[in-house]
Amino acid sequence: MVQEVTGGPLLVGLRDATTLHVSGGHEYLDILWDALDGVAHLAETADDRGVNRHQHIEHFPGDEHRSPDSIPLVIVADWPQEPIPVPR
Repeated sequence: MVQEVTGGPLLVGLRDATTLHVSGGHEYLDILWDALDGVAHLAETADDRGVNRHQHIEHFPGDEHRSPDSIPLVIVADWPQEPIPVPR
């Protein structure tokens, strides 16, 4: 993942097939970071693990915070039912 601070709205894209590229002003990049924090918090505190916590980040008509050139992004927190053993 690459983040670039610019003066515009949040723009989500791909650089080659493996690199997520996000750019925008600080206030617009906060949309992404707040979503990541929120999904992680919901997943960590969920009593019901049957629901994968997620949030969509995508442009819609009239939206001034996300660029119309952005690709849709879905942030997902999929915690396993059992803890993953840590190698020693």
